Amino acid sequence: MKKRLEILVKGNVQRVGFRNHAAEIAVELGITGSAAYVDHDILIEAEGNAEQLDSFVDWCRKGPAGCTIESLEITETILLHDSKFVIVHGLIISSEHIAQ
Repeated sequence: MKKRLEILVKGNVQRVGFRNHAAEIAVELGITGSAAYVDHDILIEAEGNAEQLDSFVDWCRKGPAGCTIESLEITETILLHDSKFVIVHGLIISSEHIAQ
């Protein structure tokens, strides 16, 4: 059964190619969704079956060379039935950051 996860990756994750590597791994695993910078973190939305997502989350816990993962926040969300995995370019500033 398919499900969708929102994965917030916190740590030293910028300027190490995290989004590009995440996209490559997602495509290899057959996962759809997106990866974007949010504040100083990476927000990944990943959709696939449980086995695919387990493998992807395992990769996210390590990330590419040069990064340091402090934590992952994983939330199951509603399926959006994406057709591919995309990299969202630019920086998204969260509403929490704007409110401060």
